[in-house]
Amino acid sequence: MTANYNPGAIEKKWQQRWADDKLYETSEDSPRPKWYALTMFPYTSGDLHIGHWYAMAPSDVSARFKRMQGYNVLHPMGFDAFGLPAENAAIKRGIHPFVWTMQNVDNMRRQLKSLGAIYDWSREVITCLPDYYKWTQWFFLKLYEHGLAYRGQAQVNWCPQCQTVLATEQVLDGSCERCGEDVIKRDLEQWFFRITKYADELMEFDGIDWPERIKIMQRNWVGKSTGTEISFALDHPAAKEKEIRVFTTRPDTAFGVTFMVLAPEHPLVERLT
Repeated sequence: MTANYNPGAIEKKWQQRWADDKLYETSEDSPRPKWYALTMFPYTSGDLHIGHWYAMAPSDVSARFKRMQGYNVLHPMGFDAFGLPAENAAIKRGIHPFVWTMQNVDNMRRQLKSLGAIYDWSREVITCLPDYYKWTQWFFLKLYEHGLAYRGQAQVNWCPQCQTVLATEQVLDGSCERCGEDVIKRDLEQWFFRITKYADELMEFDGIDWPERIKIMQRNWVGKSTGTEISFALDHPAAKEKEIRVFTTRPDTAFGVTFMVLAPEHPLVERLT
């Protein structure tokens, strides 16, 4: 036995042995009870960092624990490979986005395998490939067929330079985090999911072993309020609307109303001012 531990040699040897033996490939015919462990797929930025290990090491420990308890554990891995950052990075480097993305997938797959986690690599997914995104398209069509996907107008964060919508988290001090351009507000017609149809169900936690703080977060996210709409007459030459409808949980206080405030993004604001 050697006196020094050489991870570069020893771990590589055993990881290759596990791969050759297909040790972590999951059989669907196993008589053992099923356990599904899923870690968020990393974005194909090019290299893993400590944040990836922070998420993946504990989840792998959990999956191994269930495996040792006798469960048939399915622990897949894949790559979140859609999005504007990949396109911007490819343009900056003068190469095709697909080439850039797949190069990163190869490198990050190598890095992930060096972790020695119990991922079933035979079930790897790469979200920018047709054999994966055909299923997201299928899901969307099913939602549309059942009236759960619809188009509507809404205000968005718009970057004139990147020519794309940005999430609020991607706007830093009024600027695009990617290119630094000033972000503007813009009304766009876009797709929505009718998740409000599931508001009641999303606040039912029977059979779900969640900490109370998570349940509170869920209730606050759904934000369901019970109340009524009250119509206030509107007489203004610039507005074709003849009323402003206001939702309130306290209709009994309506006779005490002295003023109302329109949100800055309300379509009436520009016309009334």
